[in-house]
Parts: sequence; C-alpha cells; structure tokens
Amino acid sequence: MKKLILICGANGVGKSTVSRALLEAVERSACIDSEYCCAIHPFELTADTIQLFRANITALMINCFCSATIQTVIFPYGFHGPRREIYQGVLDELREQGIRYEFCPVILECEYNENVDRMRKDKRTEDRIQRALKQTRHIYDHYDYPRIDTTHLSVSETVEEIIRMHIVV
Repeated sequence: MKKLILICGANGVGKSTVSRALLEAVERSACIDSEYCCAIHPFELTADTIQLFRANITALMINCFCSATIQTVIFPYGFHGPRREIYQGVLDELREQGIRYEFCPVILECEYNENVDRMRKDKRTEDRIQRALKQTRHIYDHYDYPRIDTTHLSVSETVEEIIRMHIVV
C-alpha cells in the first residue's frame, strides 16, 4: 500500500528541509510542498483562496497516489490558522475519491532557542519569529503522532530516524 508521510510541527522546525532530504533518501517518492500550492500575490486567506489551496493540494495528492511510479508521498505541513481545515478537506476528498494509503505522521520538534535560531537563519523577521513561536509551538501538544526532537540532530540523522521508525520501508 502507498504511504502518506505527514511531517508536521511548528513553524521553523525544519519540516521542508527534512522533507527534501527524505525525498532524496526514499526511492519512488514525491514531496508535495504546500507553499507552492498557496503561492499567490497578494497573499490573503478568503473563502475562495482557501478552496483554491485545498483543491491544489488535493489534485497533487490524487495525481501522486494514482501514479504507478510513486509509492510514498511526503507532505510537510503546519496546522496553524485555517491550514488544519484545509488539510482535513484534502483527506476527506481523498477518501471520497477512494484513494487508499497508509497514514504515517511524524511531528518534528526542537528546543525553543533552537527554533528561534533556525528561523533567524531562514532570514525571518523578528516579528514573524515571535508570531510563529506564539501561534504554532503549542498546536501539536495534543497529537499522539510519533515525535522526533531534532534539536541535536542533523538533517540526515532526522531522515534516518524517520526511516528507522518504520514510517518508510
């Protein structure tokens, strides 16, 4: 059965970086980066754009799952703002379309100061960093998904840990 690896966590924790490295490590995989599905200018969240983002992500997921080549879909995603609602809509549409897959979630986390350092290295503004810390670090507290503390791990060590967790076989 095909796999959907959801890599979630707070802003700036390393979801995209780890996902790109996991893509290189896992044969017959695809990575769907939601940022490309939501790139509009000016960026605004309205009922129309939320529907657009959901439709874009859903189409990519369906295309990957229907491909004979792709066996593993890697999806880095954060649940802040309306993104949880968008994500749930994608899963609902996959179910309605009869798309079957093994769900393999993992939460990436790191210590507070490490999170700040990573966002600064990404050249995020201090205002954006503070907003992200306040609004996204607590979101994953109640999820019982497997967790990886990446504070003292390299990207490749984090990828190895995901593979070791038997999320990818």
